[in-house]
Amino acid sequence: MTNSEAVLRRRDARVHPPEDEDPEARYTGPGAGADVEWVPVAELDLSHSPRSAGENGEHIRVLAESQADLPPIVVQRGTNRVVDGVHRVRAARLRGEPAVRARWFDGDDASAFVLAVRLNVRHGLPLSLADRKAAGTRILCEQEDWSNRAIASAVGLSPKTIAALREAVGRPGGRARIGRDGRVRPVSTAAGRERAKEMLLREPASSLRAVSAVAGVSTGTVRDVRDQLARESRAVIPAQRRVPPAPGAEPPRERGAPSAQAAPPGPGSPPGHHAPPGHHVPPGQQTGGLDRSTALLRSLRTDPSLRFNQSGRLLLSILAVAAIDPQAQDGLVLDLPDHCLDFVAELAQASVQAWQGLAVRVSQRRSAPPARRQPAVNRKP
Repeated sequence: MTNSEAVLRRRDARVHPPEDEDPEARYTGPGAGADVEWVPVAELDLSHSPRSAGENGEHIRVLAESQADLPPIVVQRGTNRVVDGVHRVRAARLRGEPAVRARWFDGDDASAFVLAVRLNVRHGLPLSLADRKAAGTRILCEQEDWSNRAIASAVGLSPKTIAALREAVGRPGGRARIGRDGRVRPVSTAAGRERAKEMLLREPASSLRAVSAVAGVSTGTVRDVRDQLARESRAVIPAQRRVPPAPGAEPPRERGAPSAQAAPPGPGSPPGHHAPPGHHVPPGQQTGGLDRSTALLRSLRTDPSLRFNQSGRLLLSILAVAAIDPQAQDGLVLDLPDHCLDFVAELAQASVQAWQGLAVRVSQRRSAPPARRQPAVNRKP
C-alpha cells in the first residue's frame, strides 16, 4: 500500500492517461470551438514533432491547395510549441496566411508529447510504425509508471509491443502502474492476493471494497480469493468424514473421553480444550500452545458453517482478538499508561473468567446427547 500511495502522489504531478476523455474530441470536436483563437504563424515553434523524418511535403501541398478551412491546431500555452498541426501551419505559410486558428493546451512538455502522439495516431497523416515505437520508448522513459496498456493506447501499438520495448530499455517500473483509467494497480497481484486472503480469514464479514482498499487489489480479485477459500473449504469437508476403522485398530473412544494421542492443551488454553470434531490440525503444529491455537483458529476460519453466518463470524472475530502472541502482549503492556493498569488488569481477569465459563459450557454441550445439541436459534420456545 505504501508503494501504491507513493505512485499516487507522483501521479498527481504528472499526466493522467485518460480513457473516459477522448483527446481528439476535446481538441478537434465540434463542441470545442469556443476556445479557438488566431495565433500568428511567425510566433509558432515547429521543432517538436513526433515524426522522425520531418514533415511530408506532398501532404503540405495537398492541404495548401485545398479550398476548405483548415481545422484549428493545438498549441502549448507559454511555449507556443505546436502540439498538433505542423502540416497545417506549413500549408498556411504556402497560402500566405499570417495567422492560423489554434486551441491552447495547458500542460508540461511530457504531457504535450503524449497528446501530440495521440492526436497524430488518430487523425491526419498517421505516424509510421518506427515513429510510434520511438514515441512508446520516450513515454516509457518519461512516464515509467504507466501501464503497458495505457502507453499502447496512446501510441497505437499493442501492449505486447510496449512490454518488449520496456524490457529492451530496462524500464521495469515500480510494483504498481497507472492504468488507462488513471487508477493505480499492482504489477503482480500475488502479494495483494495473499493480503486479501489473510484479511478474509481474519475478518470473514469484511466487504469486497474494504478488503480491496487494504490489500491494494481490485474487488474482482478479492471476490476470486473469497471464492477460492470457499472451494478449499468444501474440498476439505469430505476428507474429514469418519471412515470405518481398519481391522485391529483401536476401538472408538467414548464421547467426551480424552484421547491418549491427543495433544495436551497449550498454556492459557481453557480446561477440556481439544480440536473440534472434523477439523484437522497439521502435524507440524500439534505441539506447543501458541502453534496449536493458531492451527485451530486457522481451521475454524476455513469452516463455511462458521464463516457464512452472523454468529459464527462474531465468534471468529472474538477468537482472533483473543489469540494474541506473547510478543504482542508485551507490546500492549509496555504501551499502557500507568493510570490504566488497574482497569486493564481487572478487565483481563474478568475476561479470563468469562472464557473459562465459555469453555465449561462448550464442554457440557460436547458431552451432551446429540438430541440436546440443537442450536438455540433453532429451538422452539
